[in-house]
Amino acid sequence: MKLKINNKKKFLVRIIELVIIIATIILTIVSINYATRLRGHKAYGGEYCIPILGCIAIMIIEEIYQESENKKKGEK
Repeated sequence: MKLKINNKKKFLVRIIELVIIIATIILTIVSINYATRLRGHKAYGGEYCIPILGCIAIMIIEEIYQESENKKKGEK
């Protein structure tokens, strides 16, 4: 079975978003463990804001993609 990709740009954007989500999850876990070891006790700090930064990055990428699609449709 062969996968046919109709819109390569949209496919690439979705792959980048998936990579950002996976990297955000991994980075959050690693940073929480590191901060706990560094402090010596369980506390809540900036390492819990990493998922928010990942969501912001995804929203920015999605907005750039939508604007480029709107511009492409406007030219035709």
